[in-house]
Amino acid sequence: MSFVRSVGLNGDNQPGDVRDVQEFLNDFRADNGLPLIVVDGLVGPATIGAIKGFQAAQGGDQDGQIVLAESSSGGVAGQGDGDTLKEACEAAKADCKAKAGCAQGDTLKTEKCFCWRGGTQVFTCQVKCSCQSPVA
Repeated sequence: MSFVRSVGLNGDNQPGDVRDVQEFLNDFRADNGLPLIVVDGLVGPATIGAIKGFQAAQGGDQDGQIVLAESSSGGVAGQGDGDTLKEACEAAKADCKAKAGCAQGDTLKTEKCFCWRGGTQVFTCQVKCSCQSPVA
């Protein structure tokens, strides 16, 4: 993985990462009819609460922390579990690739893996991805 950082309780909480997580959480909240949180790059009670609420909905530990791993850019979403962050992120990418249905010769582009503790194994990750065709 190119990097591993965290957002939330006892996290690295880099402002850009915090905004990414806040946007990720707002996608989840909008899909579930929940009020959106402010995307300001700051970790406050609303962001911690949103992280814990997301973790509870996923059936995982509510430690108030989201881990980010890898980077690039995306469209459909995949999810996967693993005993390590790398395994869970790779499983999420494989699920995303299967859902994206890339044509032969296309390149799979992925966004950051958003990971949390829980699921059927130690970590669960979610990633968005898209297919990019080679330029002729």
